[in-house]
Amino acid sequence: MKINKKSFVALNAGTFLLILFGLGAFNLLGAHSAGLSELEQRKLAQTPTFTWNKLFKGEYARELESYFSDNIVFRSSLVQAGAGLKGLKGLPEKNGVSILERGDNTAASSSVTGSDKVKYLIMNNQAVTLFNYSAEAGKQYAAAINKFKASVHSNVRVYALLAPSAAAFLNDSKYREMSDSQKDAFSAIYKQLSKGVNGVDAYSALEQHRSEYIYFRTDHHWTALGAYYAYTQLMKSMGEKPDSLSDYKKGTITGFLGSSYKATLSSNLKSHPDTITYYVPDGGYTYTVRTKKSTSRQVVDPHYATAGNGFYAVFLGGDFPEGQILTVNKNGKRLVVVKDSYANAFIPFLIPHFEEIDMIDPRTYKGSLAAIVKSKKITDVLFLNSSTAARTTSWAQLMNTNLGISGS
Repeated sequence: MKINKKSFVALNAGTFLLILFGLGAFNLLGAHSAGLSELEQRKLAQTPTFTWNKLFKGEYARELESYFSDNIVFRSSLVQAGAGLKGLKGLPEKNGVSILERGDNTAASSSVTGSDKVKYLIMNNQAVTLFNYSAEAGKQYAAAINKFKASVHSNVRVYALLAPSAAAFLNDSKYREMSDSQKDAFSAIYKQLSKGVNGVDAYSALEQHRSEYIYFRTDHHWTALGAYYAYTQLMKSMGEKPDSLSDYKKGTITGFLGSSYKATLSSNLKSHPDTITYYVPDGGYTYTVRTKKSTSRQVVDPHYATAGNGFYAVFLGGDFPEGQILTVNKNGKRLVVVKDSYANAFIPFLIPHFEEIDMIDPRTYKGSLAAIVKSKKITDVLFLNSSTAARTTSWAQLMNTNLGISGS
């Protein structure tokens, strides 16, 4: 059967109209109205907005697929059943231990990890993401920072702080050795940094406190306590004295099920949720985030911890392309943090030490980092990233492309 061009166009148009009709019918038949998944503690995909440009780029089809996937009738039951079936993959459970392979949500952006998969080691009521070092990723990450350093004034102090994941500090050496050594990986990257770039050894600071609650059990992030110990190491590198935790007002949020639970939907994790302990700094600052418009926020606020935002949003309110903290300090010190979400629990501890703190997330921000440093008269730049930067080249590529480093 021969199909001419007009017939082909008509067929595609008919298919497209059928999809739109199906979408409308789907809404009428009872899609999830709340827009939230209490089971996964995240927002569900919303009805996509159609434009011809999005259609031709393939974006509309992807958004439509996500919408149908997230809003299918009886979704919660299907998700739970699917989790049970997926649990049969990988290593079988033995003595409360299993390994599951899932899509990578540790970087909180598909633009970073693409179709990468990570392995989750679940040991009773704890999950950790296993770490595989990429020497090429480490090389590109160090090269990007070196190139940035060369593009700014020599007086600008530059620091790189790689945050290890919980897999580095497992008590059982048998399971710890299933991951590459993050200590060795970070050391190899720091050795490639040019003169004038300071590698901050947060690993050693955390290792000294490995028996404490420095990582969540159901989430890939460190806790605020873990972030605090890393902060003390940065202060040591900067030649400053860290503030004491007793200087902060302390609060807790219970029932936290984080990214590792969302990826695995493990019943063991669900029955042992985390508690978030947060530390509220004194006033004397203004915090503004910028997306399409500027919004004033608090750097630590339990009201941000909702099912829609995710409880980890208690820190900075979540991830944004850029943000700015102006403090009452008059010490002339202005910092830019090139961050991922590990920095969210870390940055509030920096407020007593700087006059201004700017935050840039290369996953969603596009602009020249060197231009920001020059225009704002920045004195210090901190690259604070999780071990993802040592595992995939995508992070260095984002810094090069979105922050204009490759064109410096």
